[in-house]
Amino acid sequence: MNILSLDTAMAACSAAVVTTDRTLPLAEAFQPMERGHAEALAPMVAKVMLASGLDFAAIDRITVTTGPGTFTGVRIGLSFARGLALARGIAVNGIDSLSAIAANEASARPLLVVSDARNSEVYAASFDPERRLTAGPRIASFMEAAEMAAADSLVIGSAARALIAASGRADLAASSAGDLPVAANFALRAAAAPTGGLPAPLYLRAPDAKPQASPLRGANTIAVEEVSESAAALLAAIHAEAFEEGWSEASFQDLLRMPGAVALLGLDQGEPAAFVLARRAADEAEIITIATRPQARRRGMARQLLNRELSELVCRGVRHVFLEVAASNTAALGLYGGMGFREAGRRKDYYQRQHGREDAIVMRRELAP
Repeated sequence: MNILSLDTAMAACSAAVVTTDRTLPLAEAFQPMERGHAEALAPMVAKVMLASGLDFAAIDRITVTTGPGTFTGVRIGLSFARGLALARGIAVNGIDSLSAIAANEASARPLLVVSDARNSEVYAASFDPERRLTAGPRIASFMEAAEMAAADSLVIGSAARALIAASGRADLAASSAGDLPVAANFALRAAAAPTGGLPAPLYLRAPDAKPQASPLRGANTIAVEEVSESAAALLAAIHAEAFEEGWSEASFQDLLRMPGAVALLGLDQGEPAAFVLARRAADEAEIITIATRPQARRRGMARQLLNRELSELVCRGVRHVFLEVAASNTAALGLYGGMGFREAGRRKDYYQRQHGREDAIVMRRELAP
């Protein structure tokens, strides 16, 4: 079996072509990087495919890391793997990033994998000498993670040495293997797992966007990109932060499959911060939802996304745009009113809340041709 293996989940991009007929990979590439995974991945895959002597028709399986890691990095790898798998009609196996890192260590000792999750926390998972998962993956403090380690464990990952120092345990030792996922190392392990449809991202915490140092109201220009169904889990995570009643990943998958649906994601310093989801039908469109992470609010992101969406709708021949907003959402009402939306109706007791129900205000805006 020939396997194309990919990783973009953390601070590196790697790709490899591996076959079950031999121990060493046919071709591999690894490049440390904090950003730029989207630009680096496709050329890297082309490079290892050329070096392997195989064409894509000879690939039987794709393996890819599913997280934890950066939200953007996880999404890039999964989107690429899913797109290629659907185009070629082959299976994709996912592997969590900590299990992928565990594959770097060849010794037969218990293993604790800890990667920096910021805010004095780590992503942690522990493994027995046969590399069977015994705990995690989870977010933990240094001391909580240290308690996951069996006696005489090796510790690997970007937070390994800091954890050993903080734990005070003399029986823990730092592994000398690599601290990041390496596509060539985890390919066979991931490919051996049962397949069950396209893998889902593993997000152990909400997106780690970086707020500005000062909470200025002035517009902060963000990068905007259109996303597809593969980003459903990411949109669900942002939506859950933004609203009392968050929508599920399955709900976003269904919405993004609808004809005319489009979602625009706003990236602040490379990290997801907000999105808008709309649906177009003939010359009318509906803004289904806009969500901004709490720490990214009051910086003009929703306005920028909505302006971008309205401009694209005009180009597609849309003349009438509708949206619904809770009557108590004064901030959203102010935003929409300032952008030319006007109340066109009201739906009584439309939203279910923890302490009762509230009305939905239907708003409308006419777009100039």
